[in-house]
Amino acid sequence: MAVLFRTFRTFRCFRFVLFGLVLCLTAPTLGPRGFAAPLDLVRYRGAVAPPRCTPRRAIEVARPAPQLPGREAPHWAVTLAALAVPAAMRRVSSCTARAAAPGARSNSRAQLLRGVTALWPSLDLAAPAAWAAEDLEGRFAVVTGAQRGIGKGVALGLGEARATVFVTGRNQRVLETTAQLVSRAGGHGVPVLCDHSDDAQVARAFEEIAKQTSGKLDILVNNAFKSPASNPEVNQLMSKGAKFYELPLSVWDDVQNVGLRSHYVASYYAAPMLLAAARADPPRRPLLCATSSFGGVTYLFTTAYGVGKAATDRLMRDLQVELGPLGVDCVSLWPGIVLTEEVQRRIREDPAMLQQMVGEQDLEKVAESPLLTGRVVAQLAAHEKYRQPPYVTAPGLTGRLCLVAEVAHDLALRDGGVAGSVAGEVYGPDRTPAPSIRSLGFLGPGALKSTLPESLRFLAEPGGVLAKEEVRIPLEFMAQGPPKEK
Repeated sequence: MAVLFRTFRTFRCFRFVLFGLVLCLTAPTLGPRGFAAPLDLVRYRGAVAPPRCTPRRAIEVARPAPQLPGREAPHWAVTLAALAVPAAMRRVSSCTARAAAPGARSNSRAQLLRGVTALWPSLDLAAPAAWAAEDLEGRFAVVTGAQRGIGKGVALGLGEARATVFVTGRNQRVLETTAQLVSRAGGHGVPVLCDHSDDAQVARAFEEIAKQTSGKLDILVNNAFKSPASNPEVNQLMSKGAKFYELPLSVWDDVQNVGLRSHYVASYYAAPMLLAAARADPPRRPLLCATSSFGGVTYLFTTAYGVGKAATDRLMRDLQVELGPLGVDCVSLWPGIVLTEEVQRRIREDPAMLQQMVGEQDLEKVAESPLLTGRVVAQLAAHEKYRQPPYVTAPGLTGRLCLVAEVAHDLALRDGGVAGSVAGEVYGPDRTPAPSIRSLGFLGPGALKSTLPESLRFLAEPGGVLAKEEVRIPLEFMAQGPPKEK
């Protein structure tokens, strides 16, 4: 009888664990009256529970459906879950130690938790549907700064969708190589020589493009950007953690001129062409994008970088106010950790950078290729419904954002390519995209795992209940900045 009582106390502790995890998964369904709260917070993929549902019923209806996008949950759920789960873990640790009788079969807390989590069906994800490229044949796109990096990946992704893609940059030979890859992928690549720090060159580039498209443009992706790290001296200072006043003033000019300002200038000259396309075929809404990053809400690299990305996000929101009613949609793109040529070069030169980026995780599993952004852009271009919540964040201070990894996950897109394809040749084998860097899929095996006791770390291993891609922390939490140095 005493053994039964101790065992009951052990399993009673799991109520706290389940309560915290249920909050993470079912909070989108709860609130003062059914607890519905339309905030851009933790997401999960699944059916919506009925109002005032019990935890047991919530678990039952929260079974994921791969065709549905992530749902949103309120702050109180994130906070309670964050408090409940660690407290429950401590209680489990204490109770399981007391429940083990001398000579009895080993029944550690890790084994108990494995049993409970193995029986939790709502956390098992169905296999994603097969992915296929969209068909954008007959559409015209411009991708600025497409010589390499994300711009090259976007151009190739649009090429897979059979679009005609004008790629801009300063190196004619490299541009021609990118254009050839676009054509080989199934589209039609056209190189356009242009230095985006020179407004006159930008004007001439769009004049030339207009002649070839009858004055219409369906897609503009503003990607041209001059990284401050492209200067070896500045790169060295940044790697040592230099503050803004220890860096040359040119860092500000580089980031804002070929970045924020060049996005504005390209949008300025492209706007008449985008509007012409909207008038010519009203059911279709042209798409205007700009490449930004999580640096728009949290400190990243340098002060100048973060200001430029935050301003880029604001630029897209304000352009949506002006162009949206006229039939043009504007979206800010947020890739995650992207394995561009520049990032790979910096990792080779400074191996410690890899540790700073991903900790002990496998870079190949947590970083995405530039192509993934291109495939997401192709989806946005082909389907106007993907330019609205939940695929694009709701109006507000963080509105009009498209988080590439999350949209790729919710739409079951793939990264890389099959053997023999251009995508496979350039970006590696076909694979599941990396998790969003604000999701437990990234944070669980990374930062969260190191805080757990050794016997509980399996929970934060890939596939564990504390490593689910569907659970994503609020952007507001990221805005608090990096952890304070001890």
